[in-house]
Amino acid sequence: PESALAEALALLADQDWEKKIEGLNFVRCLSAYHAPILTAKLHETTLAVAQEVKNLRSGVSRAAVVCLGDLFTHLKKSMDQELDNAVKVLLHKAGESNTFIREEVDKALKAMVNNVTPARALCSLINGGQSHLHSAVRRCTAQHLGDIVERMGPERILAGAKPVADRLLPAIARFAQDSSQQTRFYGRRMLSSMMAHPDFEKTLEKFVPAKDL
Repeated sequence: PESALAEALALLADQDWEKKIEGLNFVRCLSAYHAPILTAKLHETTLAVAQEVKNLRSGVSRAAVVCLGDLFTHLKKSMDQELDNAVKVLLHKAGESNTFIREEVDKALKAMVNNVTPARALCSLINGGQSHLHSAVRRCTAQHLGDIVERMGPERILAGAKPVADRLLPAIARFAQDSSQQTRFYGRRMLSSMMAHPDFEKTLEKFVPAKDL
């Protein structure tokens, strides 16, 4: 497996697109069967895979998106440190016209939401997509943020040991006023899931700017 990882990184660095796809498949196998080996070089590997998400050849780009999904699925919280860059490139792809790639991006982000530390996922989504110019990217961000809000529950968000309301509520307020109807829907749904909590009003006033309130 150690030599397979070295080979995978070499294949990813190659200019030949078929070799890149082979390298991505190596990384997927390693994540499933030899996670500890991959974890030792996780930063380097994730950067190389994320770089291929931006590849202009759709076959390579799609394989890289699927590969990131596998990394989230198998390496779980080990991926916390790698989230910002990985989530940013995935969200950027959510604005693609290619339906297959958009579907794979959705699956990869779902795997991320289900496997990494929720508070980390939440910050990476907000950083990567809240202010994006493309409405499809904002919609995708709001949708997956909604899944995290559901997973964490109002208690952990508003009154947990390390509440995340200071980052989350201003973002939700922005989404609830977005120009896209779908994004507004996800924003409203997140608000409605927290409204019954006794601290909701107080926390909202504390963290959401007056003009949005």
